Amino acid sequence: MKRVLVTGAANIGKAGVATIIYKWGQQFDSRALIYDYLMQRGAPDVYYQNKIYEKGGRIFVKEDGNLSIFYVIRWIIQIIRDHKYKTIHINSDSAYIAAAYIWAAKKADIEHIYVHSHCTQIDSNNPFIRILKTIFHKLCMPYVSANSDMYLACSELAGIWMFGKSNVHSSKYKTIYNGVEPELYRFDPIIRQKYRKELGLEGKVTLCNIGRFSYQKNHKKLIDIFSAYEQKNPESILVLVGAGELEKSIKCYVGEKNLNSKVLFLGLRNDVPALLSAMDVMVMPSRFEGLPVTMVEAQMASLPCVVSSNITQEAKFTDIVKYIDGYDVDGWCCAIDSSIREREKCDFEAGNNSKFNIKNAATELASILMN
Repeated sequence: MKRVLVTGAANIGKAGVATIIYKWGQQFDSRALIYDYLMQRGAPDVYYQNKIYEKGGRIFVKEDGNLSIFYVIRWIIQIIRDHKYKTIHINSDSAYIAAAYIWAAKKADIEHIYVHSHCTQIDSNNPFIRILKTIFHKLCMPYVSANSDMYLACSELAGIWMFGKSNVHSSKYKTIYNGVEPELYRFDPIIRQKYRKELGLEGKVTLCNIGRFSYQKNHKKLIDIFSAYEQKNPESILVLVGAGELEKSIKCYVGEKNLNSKVLFLGLRNDVPALLSAMDVMVMPSRFEGLPVTMVEAQMASLPCVVSSNITQEAKFTDIVKYIDGYDVDGWCCAIDSSIREREKCDFEAGNNSKFNIKNAATELASILMN
């Protein structure tokens, strides 16, 4: 049995990438491979902790709260040495974060380092911070590429962001798609009826978006699109699921648009599969994405998606996805109307057999980490 130290799983159940990492660990055959989770902060809820322990995993959380980079690196080195880890799986959105983990791992004499990219840009609402972090990211890219046994990413675009185009086209690169459990997301008409009644959605055209309130997700543009759509379709509702640093400002913007009665903020939820059955269309005007798990989940649930062309085409595996260039609200509104009219169930087996089935993705990842 091999233990692998994995990073990037802070806030399991609340953050998409962290939850994917957790699900990989749950899919592994614990007789062969076990994840041990390294988290500076964001210890998971007791439910997830118990699931990890049941698989034989460990959880390392920095209890003292000191997140200074030097103290964190020292902490990582100590954990690797104390538990004699041979392999680390680093999941990151940026090369400078990955580089810090790599440096610590090498100082602790670890043998195998796998870096896994999950984004395509820096996510910050502050343009100065975005520019500064992007510079640091680009400076660290060569170090990351030189010290990773393989180049892993959730999409080719995310791979290029972390490792560069030439490395993505090399034999050391592998895409591991962000998968889900298809059976959990299967469209359920009974659940749909129940949830629409509970949420007051009966007789309403229901648009939705699931994601963190951040610069990346572009919620302000989503409100602009919905405002235009609602003017033509007064019996429509927008459902927003998630939390984040821009949530308060988006709520204010909704008020400015006089849409308070038409936009539902549901916060963080643990019943996303059921919610997807209740919706009519997923709308995602993201500025950028690695590969959005919610778009995969929506397709598994037979929910049409109208999405920004900034999102990789790799995320599409059904015919119920429409990509939109630019942000002309009339074009988005037409696509939303068209998607609702054309809604039809996806072939469940197509999703079950796809590269986005978590079982298939975890099997592929395990074969890499076991080397």
